[in-house]
Amino acid sequence: MTGVHATGTDVHLVVADGVATVTLARARTRNAIDTPFSTEICARVQEAAGRADVGVILVQADGPAWCVGGAIDNFLEVGDRMHAYMLELGQSINALVTTLHECDKITIAAVHGAVGGGGVGIMAAHDVVLAEEGTVFALGYSRIGTSPDGGNSYFLARDLGYRRALELYLLNDRIDADRASQLGLVNRVTPRGGLDVAAEKLASTLAAGPWRAQAAAKRLLRRAGDALLARQLEDEVRMFADNTLEQDFAEGLSAFLDKRAPRFRTDKGG
Repeated sequence: MTGVHATGTDVHLVVADGVATVTLARARTRNAIDTPFSTEICARVQEAAGRADVGVILVQADGPAWCVGGAIDNFLEVGDRMHAYMLELGQSINALVTTLHECDKITIAAVHGAVGGGGVGIMAAHDVVLAEEGTVFALGYSRIGTSPDGGNSYFLARDLGYRRALELYLLNDRIDADRASQLGLVNRVTPRGGLDVAAEKLASTLAAGPWRAQAAAKRLLRRAGDALLARQLEDEVRMFADNTLEQDFAEGLSAFLDKRAPRFRTDKGG
């Protein structure tokens, strides 16, 4: 059974041979996340997760980047509503992260180009991650004076360990696909130009497997360490939003948009 479903132009869903392919199609913004976009992605993933003819959900993206994280340009437009905006955006991203992580389908992220900020958390919520050679990963939160969101604090600590996860946050290192694979952030690295074929082959292989057994294995492995996920997601959103009230966030945002080094001052006596 094959079908195409989309309520808008930014996310597409195609179902064929047991695989639901969700495509992020905001190439013009490098698939930067705002509330409508994350809500639409979540709706398409939920639709795929609810279908009896789907065993695997593959999330890919059009354009030069899989997802660069939050739509920072929008931050300037919300003005005094920043704190409320971040709470709203955070909850919409949390719904997407939770759906990807907790649904009974095997979820695959096929990433390329750049994956940043909340995009890293969304990617890490998938069960399997394929990265094309040349993909660059960076958190970026410390650069704008705030803390992680999108499930990053949970998934990175789980997948990489506390010290490596904190180091990535503190230093805002840009890491390539090979390093991401060594750290355990991605499962496999594909050659340039070979991501789509590799992702389709893996999705087809998994879709030919025992769906109920795979779902049971996912539940068992997930439950082994998920006791804190819901609380962690709530804490992330609250702390991120609270950080936007600080002078450091205003400076970090300004510096980011001006393409200069930030001059943070909070609690430094300046």
